[in-house]
Parts: sequence; structure tokens; C-alpha cells
Amino acid sequence: MPPGAFVRVLFPTREKPRQPGLLHIGYVLGVTAQDAMVAYTTSQPWPQGTPLPAGARFFDADEAQALNQSRPFILRLDLLAKLPRTGAWFPDIDRADQGVIAVAPAHLQAEIVDLATNLVRRRRAVMQIRGL
Repeated sequence: MPPGAFVRVLFPTREKPRQPGLLHIGYVLGVTAQDAMVAYTTSQPWPQGTPLPAGARFFDADEAQALNQSRPFILRLDLLAKLPRTGAWFPDIDRADQGVIAVAPAHLQAEIVDLATNLVRRRRAVMQIRGL
């Protein structure tokens, strides 16, 4: 599971931040041999007229389709989880594709890194980190 991958993950909930949660597609920001840092995504519609939170990036239907996703979604870099690279968190990790839906192209990865870096520098207080 490489950095820049959109992957199937049991992202932890606010109520149980250290336990596997509901199946989501997450964005892999970085990996080590043991862990992965994953950002949350949601396909729930955002209320019209409400600004996206700091560190969020909207993907329209065309962008979502290019990343093998069936509907528009929002990447939330303000909501992260540091997770062990095990089947308890990544249900498809033992498959050949490790549950990877798509890998973002280099230009998109660079854009996401810039967005995450700005968030850490300017709005670190709004960030939530779940998992380990």
C-alpha cells in the first residue's frame, strides 16, 4: 500500500478512536513497515453554502471516477488515523492489491501534500488523529 493510495480501511470513529470502525476509503499519506497514516474520506453530501473545513478537498464526479470511485467525495486531511498495517484495520491487506482502489497521480499527490503541510503549519489545532 503505497503513499498516495486510496485504500479500503476500517477507519476509527470519534466514539471509539482506537478501535477499527466502519469501512471507508482512506487516503494513505505515509507508511512504515508497521503503520500507515491515513486521511478520512466521505461521500456524504456537504451542506450547500457551508464552507469546507480547513484541510478538506472536494473531488467532483469526474475526479472521483478517475480514481475508481463511483461518486464525488471529500478528502479530510484534518481527520487522520495512524493505524497498524494489519487485517484488523485493512481488511484486504492480504490480497494482492491490499485493498488499493487507486493511486493518485503525482500532481495530485503533490497538491495533497501541500494542503496537508499548510494545514499543519497554520491550523494544527483543528486536526484530529485517531488510531494508535
